Amino acid sequence: MHNLAGKFFSKKGVALFLATALCLANEAKADMFTLHLQQGAIDETQGFESIIDLFDRYEDGTLDSIISGYNDTQASFGQIDFRGIPMTLAFDDNAVLTFNVPDADINNLTFDGGSQEESFKLLKDWLKDNKDGLMKKILKAGVEKTPYDMVAGNPNSLMATMTDTSFQRAGGGVLGNFVSYISPNASRHSFDFDGDTKDATVYSLPLAKTFKFGDSGYALLFDMPLTYADIEGSVSYAAQLGLGLKIPVVDNNSVKWNLIPAGRVGAIGSEDMLSGGILYSGTLTSDLQMPVGEFTYGLTNMVGYIRDYSLKVDDYEIEYDLQNTVFKNGVSVRWDFADKWALNGSYAYTFYTGSELFIDDYHDTGLALIRKFEKGGFFSGMALVGNYAFGSNDYQAYRVGINLLF
Repeated sequence: MHNLAGKFFSKKGVALFLATALCLANEAKADMFTLHLQQGAIDETQGFESIIDLFDRYEDGTLDSIISGYNDTQASFGQIDFRGIPMTLAFDDNAVLTFNVPDADINNLTFDGGSQEESFKLLKDWLKDNKDGLMKKILKAGVEKTPYDMVAGNPNSLMATMTDTSFQRAGGGVLGNFVSYISPNASRHSFDFDGDTKDATVYSLPLAKTFKFGDSGYALLFDMPLTYADIEGSVSYAAQLGLGLKIPVVDNNSVKWNLIPAGRVGAIGSEDMLSGGILYSGTLTSDLQMPVGEFTYGLTNMVGYIRDYSLKVDDYEIEYDLQNTVFKNGVSVRWDFADKWALNGSYAYTFYTGSELFIDDYHDTGLALIRKFEKGGFFSGMALVGNYAFGSNDYQAYRVGINLLF
């Protein structure tokens, strides 16, 4: 085992592992947005990576780029797949636009601007200003009925990554008690929905630091994860800021039990997907560690509350009105099989209550190979990390990464 681990942590082994992590993305299977446009006997379908690009066809009067010879003085019918939510835009011969989103209970909303372009601009203004909660209804439908929203509703979302980061920082997960690290990692998420499969590739750079208060056992936990995600060519950017206090309840040679109250704020934005938001969370975590010979057994239990606040994305007022309670419970075992080597395995189960989510529960399994370094070096250790997650509605995710420990 020691010799095999040594090969993994050689320069060649680390380089190969990083190359694997950074090459998870593959050729896209399907665009996040499609427009099926009909006029007369002609119908065409075109895919888009950005909903803004699709909207521009209507606003700029360039639907002839989809149907050659498109006539903006004649009736037409458009069926849009808005990242899993079907919506229709129908123009009559007088350029009156009728807008329907059945999944969001939006039915026969009409706009009359005198021309197709102006009628669509009236609809776009309603969406931008969230009049009558129009935009909120569509976004909430995306969270409840599809796995693609970047704010909530799936384990790739900001809500889920905030939950997972709070849990990891409090002691749960593959790294056990290592809580100060730089951890570049990549993950691949697969979603099977409505007869279609879409993949998300996520690159993350979690930064974390622990400030200890002498030998008291108390510590201040700080972290700032940064994330870039690509779902079939539609990209988003996210950042978090977390702060927690580790409070020792029991601290002796046989048992360590800590309580960790923590607060966290996260923000995400995607112009491509017309999604974004700011989330705030508060959590309380109990982390119990019990060493038995070469093994250390861990039990981590967390409860938290998360809600959102509105955010403007490309002049659109984005609001979800989310309020959720989350529970995450996990176990771990760490095997110190050599002087400077350890193997850490973990399992955790997450479930949400409150606002309806498309995937409201999922499982995580993780494995980490840890190498400790000599004291006085720049790093105190390094870990190669692998994770597999699965949940309802055929959700699956794979993650690989390298954690640089301090």
